[in-house]
Amino acid sequence: MLAAIAVAAAALDPAAGRGVADRARAAWRRGRDRRASREALPAFVGSLASAISSGLSLQQAFAETAPALPSSLAAPTRRVAASLALGVPLAEALGAYRGVVPDEDVAPVAIVLASFARAGGRVRRSLARVEALLRGRLALEEEQAALTAQGRASAMVLVLLAPLGAVFFAASMPDYVPILLDRGRALLLVAIVLEIVAAVWLRRLLRVPQTGSALASLLDAVVVGLDSGMTFEQALRALVDRAPAVGRLVEARQLLADLALGQGTRRAFAAFGSAGPAEARVAALIVSSVRFGAPLADLLVLQADALRESDRRRAEAASRRLPVLLLFPLTFCVLPALLIVFLGPPLLSLVQ
Repeated sequence: MLAAIAVAAAALDPAAGRGVADRARAAWRRGRDRRASREALPAFVGSLASAISSGLSLQQAFAETAPALPSSLAAPTRRVAASLALGVPLAEALGAYRGVVPDEDVAPVAIVLASFARAGGRVRRSLARVEALLRGRLALEEEQAALTAQGRASAMVLVLLAPLGAVFFAASMPDYVPILLDRGRALLLVAIVLEIVAAVWLRRLLRVPQTGSALASLLDAVVVGLDSGMTFEQALRALVDRAPAVGRLVEARQLLADLALGQGTRRAFAAFGSAGPAEARVAALIVSSVRFGAPLADLLVLQADALRESDRRRAEAASRRLPVLLLFPLTFCVLPALLIVFLGPPLLSLVQ
């Protein structure tokens, strides 16, 4: 969408076009750095586990692993090491990663390290689980992106057709821009509105639902907390404290509040399960585990894997429907905008 607006703005106002293009490039760089940081995070967690297992302190482990990281991830890692050296609490020091990688990726690492800093123990196994969870998330996101790659390319071409046509006519017809900005201003406004509607429509069609993934990320962090020796309630509270933007946070906070008010496990999880079928299955698993003494961590891992598999099937189904759905914005938005750009100024010049 930004690319289309930039092309149109450049044709009508070069200065405005350069400003939009600069903002688009800055957004693209931020997205590229964020992707690079996320891709390097699993290997960073593995290196951190090796460094701590070899006898280094947390501050030394962060300082030693920072040079091997991409610059976007190395800078906050050095800040974490410096903060720990100054005596800053671990939870506050890990705030350096906010905005660099998603909170739901940092939360499991923070839970494991906080448990290790408080009680010691063997941290390598827990961090190895975190590394595997992060790699699994990235693999799922890459698969979903691959399924929608063709649709994204088609959407980009559709959105750029009208702006590129306007640029072509502006370069080949000297009277095109004056006519479009004078008597064709109403047509230009209609074309811009149609392009924006098309871009928003296509963006909604290409959006991959993250319902199951959000709940799976919450379960991952809870499983890591259980492996670190926490109870379910302690692990969930640690997640809420360390990942304020994590998905399903409203349900998690409500569950914590119900447990803190002493409503009882069955009643509190019944309210949590009313949020949806996936939450109901998770609530049933936890209640049955508490009742019969089954290993809760293993059950939650299976449930998180099932949620991700459901997301994978949903993305595959959406990719198969996408070519048909693209016909609607093409027919009602893109083609009218093309007709306005291609035929509007020439017809106005003939009328004159």
